[in-house]
Amino acid sequence: MVQLGEHFASEDRSRHPEWLRQQRWFIKSRHEHQRREDIQAKQEDNFTAFASEVIMATEAQIQAFEIKLDSYDQATVAALMENQEQLDVVRSEIAAMLARAYVLEDGRRVFKTEDGTQVFDEFGAEVGTDEVDPLQIDDSLPTWEAFSAKNDLEQSLEAERADIFEFQEKLDAAREQIADGDISEADLEALDADLLDAMPPAVHAHVPGLEASQPAPDPTAQHRVPTAMPTAQTQSAGASAPAPVPFQ
Repeated sequence: MVQLGEHFASEDRSRHPEWLRQQRWFIKSRHEHQRREDIQAKQEDNFTAFASEVIMATEAQIQAFEIKLDSYDQATVAALMENQEQLDVVRSEIAAMLARAYVLEDGRRVFKTEDGTQVFDEFGAEVGTDEVDPLQIDDSLPTWEAFSAKNDLEQSLEAERADIFEFQEKLDAAREQIADGDISEADLEALDADLLDAMPPAVHAHVPGLEASQPAPDPTAQHRVPTAMPTAQTQSAGASAPAPVPFQ
């Protein structure tokens, strides 16, 4: 009997570590499960809190924004018309200068600089004295400085026109965004600020109530004369847009 008792005691001792291991695993599993539940509950609470803080824009606010979009559309059309008129004028002036320019044997029109030391063709490439002596070009003909300034102005107006069309696309996208009336007040304010920030100066000048805040343009900016005309120049016609204001 003593031996049998010792046998069972020995067997219990051998099983004890396994029992402890299982207990530890069970406790750890419960803690891990509880931790995941706590994390999930916290995420749900955060989502609920966030959802409760979202304030949807009212119908009156959306209607007020649509009225603002209408004024932006009208200003965009006015800016495009004004830009086209300016382009027509400068292109006519360029054509007149080309018609009066000195013509080389190969048909290129060339212009002498005001100081009479250099000659450039209509594409901005310098023409050497082996092709034409500057003294051959009459001083009454259009100068290179005048011709290149008109070209710079044309490129500036073309860049301005591209900016206006890009803004027009933003207006269309904004209308689509509010079309179903499902937009938060914060998103509506952000959309209004983004449009104001993206608005080209040419459009800004035609928006009622914004004209007075439009900075006066630099009249010399479009007529600064380069030494030679770049082969590909894109000069932005716009000054920096005004700081956005909160949507009212």
